[in-house]
Amino acid sequence: MSDSTESLESQLATAIEQRDAVLVRQLFEAAEFVLLTMSDDEDDDDEGANVFSTDLDGMHLVVAFTSEQTAGDFVHSMEEYYEEGDEIEGYVLDGDALLQYMPPEHGLFLNPESEQSLVIDHELLELVQKSEV
Repeated sequence: MSDSTESLESQLATAIEQRDAVLVRQLFEAAEFVLLTMSDDEDDDDEGANVFSTDLDGMHLVVAFTSEQTAGDFVHSMEEYYEEGDEIEGYVLDGDALLQYMPPEHGLFLNPESEQSLVIDHELLELVQKSEV
């Protein structure tokens, strides 16, 4: 299973570098991604849960992972930043759903804090969302 994940990451890296929106779209449609959300004890409903996102070099990016293992490794590596009441949950989405979910003006940060981290900037992600396979 990890070979297919590495293969996906390698193929995505090449497609992103070449800015090949159609290939990125094809790879997304064949894959699943994990989004993390955080809520704390003070949240009484799901409205308090927030999908992980970040700013990198002035870009707004949603954080996602290409496997549950990579997401788990990220959570464990960042434990010192969470408070005791914080609850982190992961949601698996197919690539098409992730593309539909993306908020406007955001790019995508895949596998942060790992050797396989990838950034899809907002402009390329818009092309990916508009492309047809």
